[in-house]
Amino acid sequence: MANHLSVHNALIKKLELYASSTKNQHLIMLLEQQAGLMKNHVNVMNRLLTPDNLHQVSLPPIPQVPSHTHNDYASIGLEDKDIATDAQVTALAMANDNFTSALNMKNPQVKKIHVEMALQQSQIAEQIGMLAQQNGWMSHPNASTTEQVEAQNPLQANNNHNHMPIYQNKNVNTNQPNQLHH
Repeated sequence: MANHLSVHNALIKKLELYASSTKNQHLIMLLEQQAGLMKNHVNVMNRLLTPDNLHQVSLPPIPQVPSHTHNDYASIGLEDKDIATDAQVTALAMANDNFTSALNMKNPQVKKIHVEMALQQSQIAEQIGMLAQQNGWMSHPNASTTEQVEAQNPLQANNNHNHMPIYQNKNVNTNQPNQLHH
């Protein structure tokens, strides 16, 4: 958990920098929520590292951030869509990291809290993804039926050969050379 804490602190600073570097008010709110929940995660992990507190530790909900009417905007050379993409990737990575950590935890309380942290990060990632979709920052290309069929053709051509791979040929006697070439 100690390594995890230093990563959290660096990511919190990055998210705060991003929040001051975007103009989109909804994105600012999500970045501040993400930074706030990561601060909560750091506090909870610090408390979990203190054995006396273990039974008193619970994870607070995702913090509610008041909407801003203005932001002291300071450009760092990234567009809002780039910031949103990185924030979403960060949240997904942290969710995966927390789920993986939970699998390795022996203490049920610590395991439960790490699963909850993963779910919070997953929620933030989903909200950032929805915002990106709404603003046209992220789109999934729509492929026509023809394009889909053409994409499958090379795969089907490889699977339609009438030969059986060696590892599936049950009639092969490994003691007789050249039996593979009937």
